[in-house]
Amino acid sequence: MLSGWVTAQTAPQTTIELEAQVVTAQKFEQNILDVPATVEAVSAEELALHQIDSLEGLDKLINGLSISSYTGGQPRIFLRGMGDAFDLKNKRVAVYIDGVPQLDSVLQDPLLLNNVERVEVLKGPQGTLYGRNAAAGVINIITKRPQGNEVSGFAGAGNHNERRGGISLATGLADNAVMLGLNASWIKRDGILTNVATGSHGKLDAQERRNINLKADIFPTDLTSLSLTLSHFEDDSAPYLQTFIDPKTLRPIRRERLGMGFTPVGFYQVDRDTEGYTKTRGDGATFKVSHEFDLFRLNAITGYQKDKLRTVSDADYSGNPFFKWDFDPYTNDHSQLSQEVQLVGDSGRLRWQTGVFAYGDQTDNGNVFKTRYGNVLSKSEYRTSGAAWYGQMDYAFAQNWTATVGSRFQRDRQRLRDVQNRGQEQSSANASGTYKLALAYAFMPSNTAFLSYSTGYTPGGVNTNPQMIGGLPVGPYLSYTPEKTGNIEFGLKGRLAEHRLNYTLSLYHTLLRNQQVLDMTDTQVKNIGETRYQGVELATAYQFAGPWSLHASYALNTTRIQKSNAPAAVGKSVPFVPRDTGRIGVQYRERIAGADTTLRLDMNHVGRIEADNINSFGQASYQTFSLSGKADFKHWWLALNINNLLDKQYYSNVIANSPFAGTHTALYGERRTILLTVGGAF
Repeated sequence: MLSGWVTAQTAPQTTIELEAQVVTAQKFEQNILDVPATVEAVSAEELALHQIDSLEGLDKLINGLSISSYTGGQPRIFLRGMGDAFDLKNKRVAVYIDGVPQLDSVLQDPLLLNNVERVEVLKGPQGTLYGRNAAAGVINIITKRPQGNEVSGFAGAGNHNERRGGISLATGLADNAVMLGLNASWIKRDGILTNVATGSHGKLDAQERRNINLKADIFPTDLTSLSLTLSHFEDDSAPYLQTFIDPKTLRPIRRERLGMGFTPVGFYQVDRDTEGYTKTRGDGATFKVSHEFDLFRLNAITGYQKDKLRTVSDADYSGNPFFKWDFDPYTNDHSQLSQEVQLVGDSGRLRWQTGVFAYGDQTDNGNVFKTRYGNVLSKSEYRTSGAAWYGQMDYAFAQNWTATVGSRFQRDRQRLRDVQNRGQEQSSANASGTYKLALAYAFMPSNTAFLSYSTGYTPGGVNTNPQMIGGLPVGPYLSYTPEKTGNIEFGLKGRLAEHRLNYTLSLYHTLLRNQQVLDMTDTQVKNIGETRYQGVELATAYQFAGPWSLHASYALNTTRIQKSNAPAAVGKSVPFVPRDTGRIGVQYRERIAGADTTLRLDMNHVGRIEADNINSFGQASYQTFSLSGKADFKHWWLALNINNLLDKQYYSNVIANSPFAGTHTALYGERRTILLTVGGAF
């Protein structure tokens, strides 16, 4: 299925029509074809077919999206080549859940099992409507609301000792004027890594995740709705999982036990004298009020979240006693409060929205950095806050022509207090303005062309870790200023061949100025870069006359570093992200033995990944295959999923000069996984 469309079938053996999907990428419901930007959406049905349980799995379905995790529960998200591999606070891809921004990286990887209605990915800078951290785009997660009176659940098992399950309950009171829902899910699996230092297998990267959501929707009148969501999650996952690699052969290696050299190890092997763990616990509450007035609709969203992460990790990636560098423990205690008030109006030719947004965010970091010479302690309090006004309007000024104009003004403030060193403080305050201009033309029914220019920004801040001096975190916390992005984009999207062919085509050019870059010499983020991103994206789905359909997508992203503190990097490609990605899938849908049966075979392509900004070495392109099948009966369903069908050995990322100059690391990709799941609804 082409992300962004759903499939409608009126009867068996009937020609299937691909329908356009309704999305809320611009903070109100509209046909995906009417959005003057590139949007891809993954429905609940497609998530279930592929058994996607986290954001990391989305990059197999979304063009130009790349996600990996260096430690449990903290995804590094790249979109169109732009992202951040190291900064866990100021991200370039914003993540929203039910209209609430997830400001801390701990919150940016929710469990995507039976609680999600769809996931929308809005590409390109979205500073006008989404503000900070939307420099490259937005991942917008919309969860399911309670409907009717229903009980549903599922249970699954697979290799690597995987087990998962979930249950959903929904009921209506007072003639459905009050809707109540409960959703709970759980997943547990062993890891795939062998620790050569301890001999353990599957322990270091084992994972267990649990969450529960309570929801209430109240409709006191036909014009007013109130929605409340309470959530709790628990994640037990891995510490840092990198392995040393030989940059010439890209084979994994480890430090010699009592020497300074390296020796080979097998694939999926790591070397840790401290195995460690990452544990995260969090709670959240979201309250939304909507009321329809004569001329506009009022929406107000209040979000509160609190989470705490504790990790113990071997930071020297070895069992060599001469290299003793451990985080034991590192803690991240975070909470945030946000409030948005929005007015939306629609007078036919003119659709408009305006709103205000405010947030407060606080993080307390503590770290015991253990070395063979003793412990280095650090403790800091990081406070950020901000407020913004925004407005946008879509005006149909002529037949088939629509113009979009939007702007936003936001002010952010950051303050860091070094508790460990006599309460020394660093602070910064920045104001940013962003805007959007777009022109859309419906050149045929259900076919649109658009041209847009949009801007975004990532706020400035203060480094939350002290400057490394002589290999030890004993220096000051340096501050940095905002970075800005500007993007010009041309796109085509629509439906042809009696709505049996869907397509999207996008051409874009993005410039990232005043770029925040991690200076590896002292591990401090600094404004020392400028990078150009440009590319083309194509996605299409074609439904044949029978039960067969073809789905294909391709994204090419060429990058060029234009300014850098490293002269050798100028003119080179951005590291850590693939130059191109692609997917081709064949799907069969038919009613067999009383079940609506779907079978799907996909091939995913990931292009070359550079390991550093001078492109001295990298990982070659690779391909993986996956097989998905699902049979839907009247009250129950059965699904089988096999990922990495051929058990391809690959790295999901390669990183030069990490954690020490002259050493290079990589993250192992997933092994073949087999999962059988059964579920039902009553």
